[in-house]
Amino acid sequence: MYKVKANDHAGRALVFACGTADQALEKTWELAGRGFKDICVADPKGREMKAAAFERAMDLDVDWS
Repeated sequence: MYKVKANDHAGRALVFACGTADQALEKTWELAGRGFKDICVADPKGREMKAAAFERAMDLDVDWS
């Protein structure tokens, strides 16, 4: 499971669970569009990266398994 972490407008940290890397990527775009800050993605192994780095890794077709 991928976890997308972000801070809302009030500064509260929120975590969203996503089943696939594609869903996590879409969630980062949605949250950024809604004004969330400090968006990070944790992969199933627990490695965490900023949303922009995750997006670049997805473009490279990185195997997260």
